[in-house]
Amino acid sequence: MLTKVSPAVEQVHRHKNAIINGNFDIWQRGTSQTVVNNYGADDRWKNTFLGSSLVTTRETFTLGQTDVPNNPKYFSRTVATSVAASTNYVTKRQKIENVKTFSGETLTLSFWAKADSAKNIATEFRQHFGLGGSPSASVLSIGVTTHALTTSWQQFIVTVEVPSISGKTLGTDTDGDFQLMFWLEAGSNFDLRTNSLGQQSGTFDIAQVQIERGNQATDFEYRNVVEELMLCQRYFEKSYSVDVDPGTITDDGYVEFRQDRATSTTVVSKHRAADIPFVVTKRTTPAMIAYNNVNGDAGTIRDNSASANRGFDSFNSVGANSAASVSTNNTHDSNTRFTMHWTADAEI
Repeated sequence: MLTKVSPAVEQVHRHKNAIINGNFDIWQRGTSQTVVNNYGADDRWKNTFLGSSLVTTRETFTLGQTDVPNNPKYFSRTVATSVAASTNYVTKRQKIENVKTFSGETLTLSFWAKADSAKNIATEFRQHFGLGGSPSASVLSIGVTTHALTTSWQQFIVTVEVPSISGKTLGTDTDGDFQLMFWLEAGSNFDLRTNSLGQQSGTFDIAQVQIERGNQATDFEYRNVVEELMLCQRYFEKSYSVDVDPGTITDDGYVEFRQDRATSTTVVSKHRAADIPFVVTKRTTPAMIAYNNVNGDAGTIRDNSASANRGFDSFNSVGANSAASVSTNNTHDSNTRFTMHWTADAEI
């Protein structure tokens, strides 16, 4: 029997770079993101906005370019469209699991960036103490730094002293997170957190983001793409192939179930004991979505015995390692064959 591989909660202690997908190699949800104000295209990166808007896309470096060293394959592009208001903003951020990360330590952030014209962006770190109970208020404006971008790739380096969390209170439901924020535009309400960055529209390109202990920036840490994918899958996993967007019409990778008994709404795996095993143990119980492999719709599954689409009700017995079965909105005869795709989201 194979042993399930599960990345450590504090993977920062096993790798130099605390950022997951800092090389932007993994794009499980698709290669572009618009409208969605949340986790979207580039894995582990949360693209957020209020009032203003953004479009994030995966862009490819020209093979053999030398502007950014070591021939990375991709970079992340965000096009921000500003709408004037003191509360509006556009950010790109990553939440590193557990607020204890880097507490009371010195860290160094390094990244490469450029813009469509000379523009400033700002970086900020934040300590968030979790949810539930009475957690301490988030500590904001840690290491706020302004970076002057040009139309050419440049490396930016900043060293930050992270406050200790001694005397703070964690939430009862989570251990919080330590967050890196790229501010691309920000209304005046965020002046203290952005060095008065201000509002702007533009195109912002970011590559090779690294956070490491100490006061020196070292060479970017390349990880095997398989390991990088597994680190991402702790937070988001899908039945589709890694380069296939959720909702795509495809039979590749679908899960097959069969009705466990006549006139029941519960459907079990065709292998019964196999269920839906996750490749990587999730950070927490994930939120799951079913997709029809025949028409790509979310919230329905395919009844192959009747060549029909059926309403989907729920995943059953979902845990950090698997889901046990699914339920439909209809009753069916025993041995009815169903197929479907799924996603499991356990993001912070």
